[in-house]
Amino acid sequence: MKKLIVFWFLFFSLSVTSFSQSNSNAKPFTLNGKMIGEDNGRLIFQYSENFKWIQDTVIIKNGQFVFAGNIPEPVQAQIVGKNSLNTTSVYLEPGIMDIILTADRFNEFKMTGSKTQDERNELDHLVEQLNIRRQSLHTEYLAIYDSIGKTKDKVIVAKLEKIYDEKMMQNSQIEKMIDRIEINFVLSHPRSYLSSELLMRFDKNEVVSIDSLKSVYNKLDISIQKSVPGLEISKDITKKENSCIGAIAPFFTAIDINNQPLTYFDFKGKNVVLLDFWASWCIPCKQGIPHLKDLFKKYHKKGLEIIAVTQDFNKKAWIAAVKRDSTEIWHQVQIAQRYSEGPAYLTKDDIYENYFVQAIPLQLLIDKKGKIIGRWVSYSIENEEELDKKLAILFSQN
Repeated sequence: MKKLIVFWFLFFSLSVTSFSQSNSNAKPFTLNGKMIGEDNGRLIFQYSENFKWIQDTVIIKNGQFVFAGNIPEPVQAQIVGKNSLNTTSVYLEPGIMDIILTADRFNEFKMTGSKTQDERNELDHLVEQLNIRRQSLHTEYLAIYDSIGKTKDKVIVAKLEKIYDEKMMQNSQIEKMIDRIEINFVLSHPRSYLSSELLMRFDKNEVVSIDSLKSVYNKLDISIQKSVPGLEISKDITKKENSCIGAIAPFFTAIDINNQPLTYFDFKGKNVVLLDFWASWCIPCKQGIPHLKDLFKKYHKKGLEIIAVTQDFNKKAWIAAVKRDSTEIWHQVQIAQRYSEGPAYLTKDDIYENYFVQAIPLQLLIDKKGKIIGRWVSYSIENEEELDKKLAILFSQN
């Protein structure tokens, strides 16, 4: 049973873009609500807009409620009632909308006035049966995984692992089918805000190639390209082009763990550089440290520099991990100079603003001329062996 563990690099990327948009673009919305089965009570509405997490409480009176505010474009809002059965998500957008909720069956809501919600309903219908099958598979392989942990007979375990892998493969096939349906939806709905959100998910998860991403993005209506997700996709396209094999590594500046300035120009033309993106909480990152130490010992005097780029928000956790793992021997920086203070403090020369990093560990190998000649995501023996071969070739040429 093979399992690939990838730790996702979570940052407020969407908020970074939305923060740049002026509140003057906001337009009023009103959601008129009717509650069936609950005459009085309250609801909580939650959504993210303009770099802020907004949470409002709405009072239900005589089975009616009204939620109003200002938003620059559609947003997905969560409606939370008294328990898990009274929770659902809807798309709000500027204008007047109506919704009917039924107590303990919020997921069966009926809503009008939101074009984006209508499109979400349309897409949900297209993938409904596939999602039912995927949920069933999820239940099945969790049960198998649980049985593997409780079984001591190696023969039975081997059989269970084979079944588990088959279920995972079936699940992967279903996910690919859903992806195709969603991509076709994006192509057939170029003026839909939902299309920009779907495409951003493909972008972040690297479901499609950079060329396909650019092709689909260019087919979106200009108004959708300028939406919050649309601007984020545009930025990521640039970052991906900057970070791909064959590209010239972008310039960056950083402050190292000792509060000393570090720039890429300190190394270009003089050193082979390995950028190692990691975090203190990333277990696969830690697995790769012994190998990095071996490489550093073998090649540092020949010109190899390792720059470890942390995704830690907590500076104390970062410093503690470096000391714990004894990795002070190479350069240690944060992905942005004021990373822990939030996305509003990013600068154009930060590593975050110039390199696409979605999953860690990620390693980029850069030759002396500044060209990216290797890129590896996640930890594996195969990745280590490929890196070994690249370095052996590089330093045999010197």
